[in-house]
Amino acid sequence: MRCFVLVFGVLSIITGHSQIVVGGGEERGEAILRGIVSQNWAKDWKDSKLNAVKLVSQKKDLAHPTGLPPVWVAEIEGPGGSKGTMMWDQGGEGRIVEFTLDAKFEIKNVISGIPNLQQFPIEEEDGKVIASGCVPTAAASVVSFWVDKKFPQWRGEDGETPADITRRLRARLKMVAFSDTDGFTGNGMALAGAFPHDLAKAIQADAQEKSVGVECRIARFSIELLKEEIKAGRPVLLSCTVRVPHKPHLSWGHEMAGVGWTRIDGVNLVGVMDNFHPTKHAETIRWIREDVFRSLISIRPRKRD
Repeated sequence: MRCFVLVFGVLSIITGHSQIVVGGGEERGEAILRGIVSQNWAKDWKDSKLNAVKLVSQKKDLAHPTGLPPVWVAEIEGPGGSKGTMMWDQGGEGRIVEFTLDAKFEIKNVISGIPNLQQFPIEEEDGKVIASGCVPTAAASVVSFWVDKKFPQWRGEDGETPADITRRLRARLKMVAFSDTDGFTGNGMALAGAFPHDLAKAIQADAQEKSVGVECRIARFSIELLKEEIKAGRPVLLSCTVRVPHKPHLSWGHEMAGVGWTRIDGVNLVGVMDNFHPTKHAETIRWIREDVFRSLISIRPRKRD
């Protein structure tokens, strides 16, 4: 596993990947689903059901293999045609790996108001197109949150939109380009990665240039630190190794905005805004088990003297 976070492209045409439907996981999946829809905030989804239960393995010739094991994957059919996805372990106790309900919810321990900016194509000097990258794109979502909430000066003259802020932060990073040989994107554009440690420095430098009083720090991920930041109303940036939710046979190192936490099926789940996830609702949260996360970048307003 490379030590920098790999990012892969914009959301374009979603291509299918042939998988064999295997029996044996449905019963455990149904038990997990019942646990999800028993949450007070998900009561409108109480009659949901699982469809297309599959055992999915990673692409054998993945250019940057992650070593993630096979998982059960299913579609969630919700009220009024609403959709979701769910993954759970093949082995052990069959614990939940992650889930998404594509809808807007009011959930305790979740920060709202973070723009769900998706990766987008950037034209380089040679005319070729490359993905904006998860590292600066996720950071721009969190910076945009602080622009709207407390620090309007952080927008700057060159930051009218979250995409503009992405470009500005991207220019401060050493981006590494990769060919998309695995089909992460629909058009095969180049992918882009960067180091989380460099991101923390870039955010701090950008804040100082705009006279914004914040402290940006990177630390090893812990659920306790996440809870502390969420309780204080501060979204974070998280690096992790995860499957692509709409293409679970692919996985990568990824950077996302952390916005909340919950506990379901006996495990802690981290709520993120994923910058590479095609959803109908911009407020949709992807819930992922805590053990995949590696680092946490916090942005804390400085206390006045």
